[in-house]
Amino acid sequence: MRGAFKGPIRFRRAAARTAFAGAVLAVLLAGTFAWGWWVQPAVLVVPLRQVGYWRLGVSPRTVEVDGHAWPYLEAGPADGPPMLFLHGFGTSKDAMMTMAAHFARRGWRTLAPDLPAFGAHDFHAGERHGPAFYAREIGRFMDAVGAPGAVVVGTSMGGALACELAIDHPARTRAILLLSPAGVEPTVRNEFMRRVDAGENPLDLATEEDFDRITATVFARPPSVPAPFRRWFTEQAAAHRDRTLEVVEEMRGFLMSGLAGRMGAIRCPAFVLYGTADAVTDPSMLQAFAREIPQLRTALVPGAGHVAFSDDFASTVREMSGFLDTAGLAPGGRVDPPGGGSGGSPHVPKAPPVR
Repeated sequence: MRGAFKGPIRFRRAAARTAFAGAVLAVLLAGTFAWGWWVQPAVLVVPLRQVGYWRLGVSPRTVEVDGHAWPYLEAGPADGPPMLFLHGFGTSKDAMMTMAAHFARRGWRTLAPDLPAFGAHDFHAGERHGPAFYAREIGRFMDAVGAPGAVVVGTSMGGALACELAIDHPARTRAILLLSPAGVEPTVRNEFMRRVDAGENPLDLATEEDFDRITATVFARPPSVPAPFRRWFTEQAAAHRDRTLEVVEEMRGFLMSGLAGRMGAIRCPAFVLYGTADAVTDPSMLQAFAREIPQLRTALVPGAGHVAFSDDFASTVREMSGFLDTAGLAPGGRVDPPGGGSGGSPHVPKAPPVR
C-alpha cells in the first residue's frame, strides 16, 4: 500500500516545486517591470524595441565605415533594388522602420541607418557636421552595405540631405522621395519658423515637458507614448544634447534655405510630399521645390502633420508607391499601393491657404 502513494506524492511535490518556481518568476518579472517603468526605462524599452524589429521583419545590423560604427536596419530580399531611408533631426533609424518594413514586403532591399550624431551613432569627432559632411558619409555607408546607388527616401532633415545627395553625388540617387523636407524658404512662415528665425531651437529636448511639446508640434495626431519610452527618449536626448546643439548650428543655414537655387541640377525622378497640417516645414514650401526641380511629382496629405507617414500611413505610402510605379522603379515593374489608386500627381497641387 505504501508504494501505491509514491506516485501521487511525487506528483504533488513536483507540482509544488513548479508552482513555487512560477511564483518566483512572476515576482522577478513584476520587479523587473516595476524597475523599468519607474526607475530604469531601458530595462523595458530595449527588449520591446527588439520585439518590434522582429514583428516587422527588420534586422538591426552594424557596419564599420572608416573607423565609425554605423547602426542600421535592413529588411527585404538581399537581391532587391536598394531603398535608403534617411531620418529627420533628433530621431533615429527606428522612426523609419515601419516604412522600411512596408516596402521590404514589396520587394525592396530597405536600409535605414542612424545618421552621425543621432540614435546610436557617435558624433564624428573633429568633423563639422554640415550638409557636405552628411552627403559624403551617407555615400560611404552606401558603398559599405553594397548599395552604391539607391532610391533615397528622406523625411524633414533627411529629405534635405537626400536632395543634397542628388545634387552633389548624382550617381548615388536613382530617385528621391522627400517627405516634409526642409531646406527652402516657405511662402508662409509659421510659428515654428518664426522661432527659428529668432535663433531658437524649437526641437531642443531636455525635459519630459519638452518631449510633450515637441510631440504635439510634429504630429497632427500624436501617438500614445508609454511612460518608460517617454522617459527613455528624454534621457537619451539629454545625454547627447551638447552634440545635438553643435549639429543644429552647423545645419541651421542649410535647413532654412540651403537648397535654394541649386535644385535645378537634380536629374533623377523626384517626389515631394507634405501634410496640410504640417506645423514645422510649412506645406507652402512645396512650391519652392516645384519651381526648381525638373519634372517634380508632388502630393499633399490632408490633415497630416510634419510626420505624415505616422499621421496617415496609408495615404503616404500610396502616394509614394504611385510615384515609384509611374517612374518605372517598382520591383517587378509595379507595386500596387494599398487602397488602390496610382498616387502622385504630375502637377503641383494648389498651395494651402495662407495662415
